[in-house]
Amino acid sequence: MENHDLIQVASVYPDMPRLHIQAGGTVRKGNEMTRYLAILAGTALLLFSACTDNPFDPDGWNTLNHDGFTLKWRVSGSNLEVELTGPGTGWVAVGFAGSYLMHDSNIIIGAVSGSSVNVRDDFGIDSNTHVSDTSLQGGEQNVSSISGEQDSGSTTIFFTTPLDSGDLYDNALAEGSTYNVLFAAGPDDNLDSGYSTISSTSLEL
Repeated sequence: MENHDLIQVASVYPDMPRLHIQAGGTVRKGNEMTRYLAILAGTALLLFSACTDNPFDPDGWNTLNHDGFTLKWRVSGSNLEVELTGPGTGWVAVGFAGSYLMHDSNIIIGAVSGSSVNVRDDFGIDSNTHVSDTSLQGGEQNVSSISGEQDSGSTTIFFTTPLDSGDLYDNALAEGSTYNVLFAAGPDDNLDSGYSTISSTSLEL
Protein backbone atom coordinates (compact mmCIF):
# COMPACT_ATOMS: atom_id res chain seq x y z
CA MET A 1 0.00 0.00 0.00
CA GLU A 2 1.25 3.48 -0.89
CA ASN A 3 1.85 5.96 1.94
CA HIS A 4 -1.00 8.12 0.79
CA ASP A 5 -3.52 5.29 0.40
CA LEU A 6 -6.46 5.37 2.74
CA ILE A 7 -7.85 2.57 4.89
CA GLN A 8 -11.60 2.95 4.96
CA VAL A 9 -13.64 1.34 7.74
CA ALA A 10 -17.31 1.10 6.82
CA SER A 11 -20.05 0.58 9.37
CA VAL A 12 -23.09 -1.60 9.01
CA TYR A 13 -25.04 1.56 9.80
CA PRO A 14 -25.40 3.40 6.49
CA ASP A 15 -25.52 6.84 8.09
CA MET A 16 -22.47 6.43 10.29
CA PRO A 17 -19.61 8.79 9.35
CA ARG A 18 -16.82 6.91 7.59
CA LEU A 19 -13.50 6.79 9.38
CA HIS A 20 -10.41 7.38 7.24
CA ILE A 21 -6.92 6.60 8.54
CA GLN A 22 -3.89 7.63 6.57
CA ALA A 23 -0.77 5.49 6.61
CA GLY A 24 0.94 8.25 8.59
CA GLY A 25 -1.58 7.77 11.42
CA THR A 26 -3.84 10.83 10.91
CA VAL A 27 -7.46 10.17 11.86
CA ARG A 28 -10.06 12.21 10.03
CA LYS A 29 -13.53 13.01 11.37
CA GLY A 30 -12.56 11.87 14.84
CA ASN A 31 -14.98 14.23 16.56
CA GLU A 32 -17.84 13.09 14.33
CA MET A 33 -17.12 9.46 15.12
CA THR A 34 -16.91 10.10 18.86
CA ARG A 35 -20.23 11.94 18.85
CA TYR A 36 -21.89 9.18 16.82
CA LEU A 37 -20.67 6.42 19.11
CA ALA A 38 -21.85 8.37 22.16
CA ILE A 39 -25.33 8.69 20.60
CA LEU A 40 -25.43 4.95 19.87
CA ALA A 41 -24.35 4.10 23.42
CA GLY A 42 -26.97 6.41 24.93
CA THR A 43 -29.72 5.00 22.73
CA ALA A 44 -28.78 1.43 23.64
CA LEU A 45 -28.87 2.29 27.36
CA LEU A 46 -32.31 3.86 27.08
CA LEU A 47 -33.68 0.87 25.18
CA PHE A 48 -32.23 -1.55 27.73
CA SER A 49 -33.64 0.41 30.66
CA ALA A 50 -37.08 0.51 29.04
CA CYS A 51 -37.15 -3.27 28.80
CA THR A 52 -36.86 -3.94 32.53
CA ASP A 53 -37.44 -2.26 35.85
CA ASN A 54 -34.22 -3.78 37.16
CA PRO A 55 -31.36 -3.47 34.61
CA PHE A 56 -29.21 -5.83 36.69
CA ASP A 57 -31.81 -8.64 36.53
CA PRO A 58 -33.94 -8.73 33.38
CA ASP A 59 -36.29 -11.27 34.99
CA GLY A 60 -37.23 -8.80 37.72
CA TRP A 61 -36.09 -10.81 40.75
CA ASN A 62 -35.11 -9.01 43.95
CA THR A 63 -32.68 -10.53 46.48
CA LEU A 64 -32.25 -10.14 50.23
CA ASN A 65 -29.44 -11.88 52.16
CA HIS A 66 -29.85 -11.98 55.94
CA ASP A 67 -28.28 -14.12 58.68
CA GLY A 68 -27.57 -17.10 56.44
CA PHE A 69 -30.87 -16.91 54.53
CA THR A 70 -31.37 -15.80 50.94
CA LEU A 71 -34.78 -14.59 49.83
CA LYS A 72 -35.52 -13.96 46.16
CA TRP A 73 -38.90 -12.63 45.12
CA ARG A 74 -40.81 -10.89 42.37
CA VAL A 75 -44.35 -9.68 41.90
CA SER A 76 -46.17 -11.32 39.00
CA GLY A 77 -49.63 -9.86 38.49
CA SER A 78 -51.58 -10.47 41.70
CA ASN A 79 -49.08 -13.06 42.98
CA LEU A 80 -45.77 -13.11 44.80
CA GLU A 81 -43.23 -15.63 43.50
CA VAL A 82 -40.62 -16.65 46.08
CA GLU A 83 -37.39 -18.61 46.32
CA LEU A 84 -36.12 -19.13 49.88
CA THR A 85 -32.79 -20.72 50.82
CA GLY A 86 -31.89 -21.41 54.44
CA PRO A 87 -29.17 -23.19 56.38
CA GLY A 88 -29.35 -26.89 57.19
CA THR A 89 -31.38 -29.79 55.85
CA GLY A 90 -34.46 -29.33 58.03
CA TRP A 91 -37.44 -27.08 57.37
CA VAL A 92 -37.06 -23.42 56.34
CA ALA A 93 -39.63 -20.65 56.62
CA VAL A 94 -40.31 -17.06 55.72
CA GLY A 95 -42.98 -14.89 57.33
CA PHE A 96 -44.41 -11.62 56.05
CA ALA A 97 -45.88 -8.59 57.81
CA GLY A 98 -45.85 -9.87 61.39
CA SER A 99 -45.75 -7.67 64.45
CA TYR A 100 -42.81 -9.40 66.16
CA LEU A 101 -40.93 -12.48 64.95
CA MET A 102 -43.62 -15.09 64.19
CA HIS A 103 -46.48 -13.22 65.85
CA ASP A 104 -49.21 -12.38 63.30
CA SER A 105 -46.89 -13.36 60.41
CA ASN A 106 -48.14 -14.99 57.25
CA ILE A 107 -45.62 -17.85 57.31
CA ILE A 108 -44.71 -20.16 54.45
CA ILE A 109 -42.78 -23.17 55.76
CA GLY A 110 -41.33 -26.07 53.80
CA ALA A 111 -39.05 -29.07 53.91
CA VAL A 112 -37.35 -31.28 51.32
CA SER A 113 -36.78 -35.00 51.80
CA GLY A 114 -35.35 -36.75 48.77
CA SER A 115 -37.78 -36.12 45.93
CA SER A 116 -40.57 -35.12 48.33
CA VAL A 117 -41.33 -31.44 48.96
CA ASN A 118 -43.76 -30.32 51.65
CA VAL A 119 -44.72 -26.63 51.78
CA ARG A 120 -47.44 -25.26 54.06
CA ASP A 121 -49.22 -21.96 54.68
CA ASP A 122 -48.99 -21.13 58.41
CA PHE A 123 -49.86 -18.31 60.78
CA GLY A 124 -47.88 -17.10 63.78
CA ILE A 125 -50.07 -17.24 66.87
CA ASP A 126 -47.29 -15.80 69.05
CA SER A 127 -43.65 -14.80 68.66
CA ASN A 128 -42.39 -18.41 68.75
CA THR A 129 -45.32 -20.54 67.61
CA HIS A 130 -46.88 -21.16 64.22
CA VAL A 131 -49.76 -23.39 63.13
CA SER A 132 -51.25 -24.37 59.79
CA ASP A 133 -53.87 -21.96 58.46
CA THR A 134 -56.25 -24.89 57.98
CA SER A 135 -56.07 -25.67 61.72
CA LEU A 136 -57.65 -22.27 62.37
CA GLN A 137 -61.34 -21.58 61.74
CA GLY A 138 -61.82 -20.30 58.19
CA GLY A 139 -58.13 -20.65 57.29
CA GLU A 140 -57.01 -21.92 53.88
CA GLN A 141 -53.83 -23.10 52.21
CA ASN A 142 -52.80 -20.41 49.70
CA VAL A 143 -49.54 -21.64 48.20
CA SER A 144 -48.96 -23.08 44.73
CA SER A 145 -46.19 -23.85 42.21
CA ILE A 146 -44.35 -25.69 44.98
CA SER A 147 -40.90 -27.23 44.51
CA GLY A 148 -37.64 -27.54 46.43
CA GLU A 149 -34.11 -28.85 46.58
CA GLN A 150 -31.21 -29.45 48.93
CA ASP A 151 -27.58 -28.76 48.17
CA SER A 152 -24.38 -28.52 50.24
CA GLY A 153 -26.12 -28.32 53.59
CA SER A 154 -28.82 -25.83 52.59
CA THR A 155 -32.50 -26.16 51.75
CA THR A 156 -34.37 -24.18 49.09
CA ILE A 157 -38.11 -23.99 48.57
CA PHE A 158 -39.98 -22.31 45.72
CA PHE A 159 -43.60 -21.22 45.89
CA THR A 160 -46.21 -18.73 44.72
CA THR A 161 -48.71 -17.04 47.03
CA PRO A 162 -51.34 -14.35 46.38
CA LEU A 163 -50.54 -10.79 47.39
CA ASP A 164 -54.03 -10.67 48.88
CA SER A 165 -55.68 -14.07 49.24
CA GLY A 166 -58.59 -12.75 51.29
CA ASP A 167 -57.73 -15.33 53.96
CA LEU A 168 -58.05 -14.00 57.52
CA TYR A 169 -54.63 -15.46 58.33
CA ASP A 170 -52.78 -14.13 55.27
CA ASN A 171 -51.65 -10.52 55.56
CA ALA A 172 -52.39 -8.53 52.41
CA LEU A 173 -49.23 -7.30 50.68
CA ALA A 174 -48.67 -4.50 48.17
CA GLU A 175 -45.76 -3.92 45.84
CA GLY A 176 -43.62 -0.97 46.95
CA SER A 177 -44.64 -1.24 50.62
CA THR A 178 -42.22 -2.15 53.43
CA TYR A 179 -42.88 -5.08 55.76
CA ASN A 180 -41.30 -7.00 58.59
CA VAL A 181 -39.97 -10.32 57.33
CA LEU A 182 -39.15 -13.38 59.42
CA PHE A 183 -36.65 -16.13 58.65
CA ALA A 184 -36.52 -19.42 60.52
CA ALA A 185 -35.09 -22.91 60.13
CA GLY A 186 -35.76 -26.16 61.96
CA PRO A 187 -33.63 -29.17 62.88
CA ASP A 188 -35.61 -31.70 60.82
CA ASP A 189 -38.37 -32.09 58.22
CA ASN A 190 -41.22 -32.04 60.74
CA LEU A 191 -42.97 -28.73 60.05
CA ASP A 192 -44.36 -28.71 63.58
CA SER A 193 -41.00 -29.01 65.33
CA GLY A 194 -39.47 -25.97 67.03
CA TYR A 195 -37.01 -23.74 65.25
CA SER A 196 -33.24 -23.91 65.66
CA THR A 197 -32.62 -20.54 63.98
CA ILE A 198 -34.80 -17.44 63.84
CA SER A 199 -34.16 -13.88 62.67
CA SER A 200 -36.07 -10.89 61.36
CA THR A 201 -35.53 -7.79 59.27
CA SER A 202 -37.56 -5.65 56.88
CA LEU A 203 -37.88 -5.37 53.13
CA GLU A 204 -39.56 -3.26 50.48
CA LEU A 205 -41.68 -5.55 48.34
